[in-house]
Amino acid sequence: MKAHIWLLALLVLVLGACSVGRTTESRGLENQAYLQFVRGNTDKYSDGVDVYIDDAQPFRAKVDKVDSRTVKGNTYVIKSGKRHLKVEYNGTVLYEKDIIVTTQETRKVQLP
Repeated sequence: MKAHIWLLALLVLVLGACSVGRTTESRGLENQAYLQFVRGNTDKYSDGVDVYIDDAQPFRAKVDKVDSRTVKGNTYVIKSGKRHLKVEYNGTVLYEKDIIVTTQETRKVQLP
């Protein structure tokens, strides 16, 4: 009886050690792009700007300072493709343009 238990344990161990070989996973890129808003001096827009994309609900975005030491600032996810982008600050339109962004692209918007 003891030999059967050892044989069963050995069989489970051997079968558990077998693998199927190489396994691969294929994933497509997400259908999204990124926006980043930059300015030389961020004090002017310290409380952020209002961003409208394709006449959707606006969101508040932080403005990053342009700096060679900064690798990545605040980025915001949008759908890739052709988009109408409008940036306002206290009711004043700072930037309005139709842009085309590709998948996984980060578009930097330079504000005045």
